[in-house]
Amino acid sequence: MATAQKSKKKPARNANRRNVWLLVITTLLIIGSVFLFTPPQERINQGLDIQGGLSVVLTAKGEDGQAVSNEDMEKSRAIIESRVNALGASEAVVQVQGTDQILVQIPGLTNTEDALDTIGKTGKLEFARLDSFTDEDVKTKIENGQYGGEGIVTDEFGNSFPSGTEEHLEVAEGTYTPLVTGSNITNVSIGKESETSADYAVNVKLDSEGAAAFAEATKELAPSKGKIVIILDNEVQSAPAVQSEIPNGEVSITGGYTLDGAKALQTVLESGSLPVSFEYAQSQTVGPTLGQDALASGVLVAAVGLAVVLLYLLAFYRGLGLVAAAMMAVFGVFYLGLLALLSRFGLFSLSLAGIAGIVLTIGMAADASILVLERVREEVRMGRSVRAASITGVRHGISTAIDADLVTLVSALTLFFLASASVKGFGLTLALGIACNVVAMLVFMMPLIRLLAPRAIAKHPGFWDVKDCQDLVAAEQAGRLPRKVKGRFIKRDINFVGHRRTFLIIAAVMIAAVAVVVGVRGLNFGIEFQGGTSINFRATGDVGIEEVRSAFSDAGEPDAVVQTAVSDGEQGFLVRTSNTSPDAATDVANQVAGQFGWSADSFEVSTIGPDWGASVVQSSLIALLVSFALIIAYIAIRFEYKMGVVAIVALLHDIIIVVGVYALVGREVTPNAVAALLTILGYSLYDKVVVFHRINENMKGDEGSCTFATMANRSVNQVFIRTLNTSLSSLIPVVAMLAFGGETLKDFAFAMAIGLVCGAYSTISVAIPLYTIWKQREPKYAKLVKKYGPEVQRCYLGYLPGDPRLKEFYANEGASEEACGAEGASDKGGAAESGARQAPPKSAGKKRSRKKR
Repeated sequence: MATAQKSKKKPARNANRRNVWLLVITTLLIIGSVFLFTPPQERINQGLDIQGGLSVVLTAKGEDGQAVSNEDMEKSRAIIESRVNALGASEAVVQVQGTDQILVQIPGLTNTEDALDTIGKTGKLEFARLDSFTDEDVKTKIENGQYGGEGIVTDEFGNSFPSGTEEHLEVAEGTYTPLVTGSNITNVSIGKESETSADYAVNVKLDSEGAAAFAEATKELAPSKGKIVIILDNEVQSAPAVQSEIPNGEVSITGGYTLDGAKALQTVLESGSLPVSFEYAQSQTVGPTLGQDALASGVLVAAVGLAVVLLYLLAFYRGLGLVAAAMMAVFGVFYLGLLALLSRFGLFSLSLAGIAGIVLTIGMAADASILVLERVREEVRMGRSVRAASITGVRHGISTAIDADLVTLVSALTLFFLASASVKGFGLTLALGIACNVVAMLVFMMPLIRLLAPRAIAKHPGFWDVKDCQDLVAAEQAGRLPRKVKGRFIKRDINFVGHRRTFLIIAAVMIAAVAVVVGVRGLNFGIEFQGGTSINFRATGDVGIEEVRSAFSDAGEPDAVVQTAVSDGEQGFLVRTSNTSPDAATDVANQVAGQFGWSADSFEVSTIGPDWGASVVQSSLIALLVSFALIIAYIAIRFEYKMGVVAIVALLHDIIIVVGVYALVGREVTPNAVAALLTILGYSLYDKVVVFHRINENMKGDEGSCTFATMANRSVNQVFIRTLNTSLSSLIPVVAMLAFGGETLKDFAFAMAIGLVCGAYSTISVAIPLYTIWKQREPKYAKLVKKYGPEVQRCYLGYLPGDPRLKEFYANEGASEEACGAEGASDKGGAAESGARQAPPKSAGKKRSRKKR
């Protein structure tokens, strides 16, 4: 007997030890994270819309004074944007301004001159044989190695001093024959010139065409040790003598590069060469587009909303609500620590799109907590002990949450790798948040509940909100049913699936209405999509940014993007409007200037192109389509492909409805709205995967006992309380931001509020109805429809109609058997009889109580 007891205690003791160690690891991670992100405003890089940065205007120089084409300007804009982001200054704004200028706004830039040199470098790389040069003087200098070295400066007295910078020999175009160009480059990497050298080299890999040309040239030059000259922007970088044939297309560029210089050259070569050259025109320091006051108020309102959510969870789940609150706190600390770590290496900048990703992942963390708590309570209602429920319930709850997380992660990573601009930032923050959520569940929530279960929760079930579940089990064992079960404010299941055709008809009508509204009214695209005008005010005195925003709103430009700007020590404002007419923009600028008493020559007006150009929109759409395909593939592997297809159809429904609302109210479509749209797609997808997960479980447990429609309806009702709680958890902070936040954040909150409601609704009204109709056509489930009838049988307190305990319950309540049949039946007559076929024998009552309801 003693031996048996020891063998039983040993696994529990080992499990407890493992859980304690996981909490120790959690504590260490929390300490490390706090150290990394404290203080967060200094440790986490911020984007242009939050902290401001440097605004630079680059002017294109056409060959021989000719005008630069629009095609060359757009190509240059895309290349410069790629270079800016490669410098670590993500979330930058790069726009075509006028006909020959590019406006670059870079957040948090420290080394201005080096950055300008990198982003404005033409990047024209060429390889040429020395024997192809026609300028004999240049040819002689290269032969003698006089093509690079430290520059010399001369003072006013004629004294010469080293300049401290590397200078290269300039060569004129047409004086040599290019052998290979930068277009033949497939890969660029950095390495040391040699094992003993302190200088760095930039190694390039050529494509098949370039490699073949290089191999042929080196084969001819190797016997005579001829030289290959490497030229960047008409400057000789190096001229190595060919020792042997180089057949693999791997070339090393040397020239006394430091590590930073080599990285800058790598950035230039990877982005490609600019079709035209640029020169620096002007620069100024600009403030954030959101405005610190608006951002602070938005964060405060969101924090208050989050506090209300936590209070709601505490009120609904009591002690278990404390666990959920602690889980969200741990998740938040992990998340901030990871963002600070990436910021330290220049890999992250927080923008409004990033905030959207954070909002989504906070909602997902709350959702995961609620999933686990609901599943633990459900396991107790199934008749398991608190300790057993803490093991199986946590495992099943976390499994469901991870499934939903992974599906969302597929979408996030696709957006990060394939999209550009702020969509890329959204994908990154979402992916990081999902990783933190999974880690927090595994190392904190799981061990905490399992340690609390056998002692604290089991001894005080009322405080920890499981007593009502235990009372239900006790009532079943006594042969009766309780009058009320917590969380089931409606005793009988809502007939969602029974009205599936009505839901689908409503969805079709709404989509048709959106098509009409968009066709008639169109969409009001913001400056980021269609371009507009830029107004640069100088010497504006002590006028505040909110006053300027109000003045532009009064002048008919409520959506103007206003930034503070400092140039040559003078305070000013940089304002971008969606008005594409320079004359109309000038009239607005005059009206605003007159309101503040500024002179008519205190501002400049110029047209600007979209920073969300065709290439950005195209890459984002491709990323979205690829993510849809990957989502279907993942769900097909994890569940079945039909679930993936209907999930995507429901997501498209959500997108269309939000677009329709924007067209109806005439609200401007901005990147903020796009960020919100991506966020609500994440919420919507998460909700659908949770329901699919429950349907998948019930398909295994209820096989043959009812129709597929009945089982699907039961599954939706089982997670309905979770859906309400998580929707409220996400909606409360968003509504608070919409009602009380700053004007610049209301655009984001508006789309979020619509999308959250739409995403939860589409699960019930689109995804599940479509899936049910599709599945019931399968021969296996079609036979069940013939057996039990086409109507949806609605469970009462989790029991299928006709269950003997329902008859006992109604008998105890004084109801007749006919009333029992009517209450347990579906909405249409004749279903009570079919429901009776599903009733288990009375002797199976106790065994039945242990099945999921």
